[in-house]
Amino acid sequence: MHPREEDFNGVDGKPLEFNRETLSLKVKRFKTFVLDYVDLDKRLNNIDVIYYLDIDIIAGNKLEHLFKSKQQMIESPHQLRGGGEGGLSTLHFFTPISSEYPFQSGTFFVKRSSSRHCLELWRREIENIAGGTLGMDQAALRTIHEQIKAGFETKCRLIRLDNEDFLSFLKPKNFNKISHLSSYTTLIHLSNSKFAKWMDEEQQNTFLHAVLQLSEEEIQSGKYGKSIIKLT
Repeated sequence: MHPREEDFNGVDGKPLEFNRETLSLKVKRFKTFVLDYVDLDKRLNNIDVIYYLDIDIIAGNKLEHLFKSKQQMIESPHQLRGGGEGGLSTLHFFTPISSEYPFQSGTFFVKRSSSRHCLELWRREIENIAGGTLGMDQAALRTIHEQIKAGFETKCRLIRLDNEDFLSFLKPKNFNKISHLSSYTTLIHLSNSKFAKWMDEEQQNTFLHAVLQLSEEEIQSGKYGKSIIKLT
């Protein structure tokens, strides 16, 4: 499935312009079209809850535990923190590694029946910062979060889920510990070259081989389990 040409345009119908600092938002903005593209595949007509993952997130363990643990909160509006109400548009995010942003935007739950309004708000705020100096889609979510807290936005609810043992972030200060574990969190966020370049390349490769459970033949082929340094 390829991006639709019209989705590269802003609300005014004209192509969006990004600069060097915000160019990554050109791709990240497509997260907010997740329902539009799911609607194009008739095989998914009966699916209501969609789980989005960035390309740099891999499974370190079975996903079943994650889905069972969060299912009730996601499916029932009465489970929303702070007292939920029916009829609200919702998106569910995990907690980020930085307190600078309220949500981790690399992975989130979308409800086909109720998330469209929040996704459209997120897209609008991404477009608002396209010409700025910060290429972070979390910044757009932070703006919506502040609008909700101030009472300016009343139809969208952004819900933060506890990471618990479901999500871990690879960083230079914790990579050595995580890479030597006998089992891993459900999801592992590899982050990007900003962190990867400060971690030993061979250690990253060995870690990825273990997490992905690659055979010796797959490892020797050189096609799988390459460090992020090699991918950027």
